[in-house]
Amino acid sequence: MTRVRPRRPSRRAARRGVVVSAAGALALATALVWQSAYAGFTDTTAAVPLPTVTTGTVALSDDAGGTLFTVSGLKRGDSGTRCISVTSTGTVPAGIRMYATGRSDTNGLASALRLTVRIGTGGGYADCAGFRSNASVYDGTLAAFPTDRWADGLGTWTTSGDPAGEQRTYEITYSLPVNTQGTVQSGSATVTFVWEAQSR
Repeated sequence: MTRVRPRRPSRRAARRGVVVSAAGALALATALVWQSAYAGFTDTTAAVPLPTVTTGTVALSDDAGGTLFTVSGLKRGDSGTRCISVTSTGTVPAGIRMYATGRSDTNGLASALRLTVRIGTGGGYADCAGFRSNASVYDGTLAAFPTDRWADGLGTWTTSGDPAGEQRTYEITYSLPVNTQGTVQSGSATVTFVWEAQSR
């Protein structure tokens, strides 16, 4: 009996089998990746809009109706007192300080002229009726009064940030001492008082 020897697949068939096997493996791998990606769950919350953001304000005013002092013919021993009210309507807490600008003098009058400043409530521009002092702000000469910047300013008032308004009254008194030297004769002095608010 003649044996029939099994036929070996041709090289082309073998190569085709490898290709088919590789394709099957690729298909399986692709299916696994797809299943893995599909198995992840996601969710999101409802969109929340950003709220409106605004800054606070610092606002300061006074009740001055003109020059606080206009004095001529000043003599030794003379003095005078005026008041001025300062109001804050800012919405943020702030520190209020007082200083001077534009100071000038002749014959040394600024070094001789004394100033006393007190802070309190009641009274108003020029008229100090009803003024009640809470604290002393300054007692010294006009020449030594702090000038030009808030950092060196005077005062003990810190606002709470009430837009309805917070008010303080400043009582300013000048005097020329009786022992003032005669060298100030015909002298002059001028200054501008400034109140400045800076938020904390």
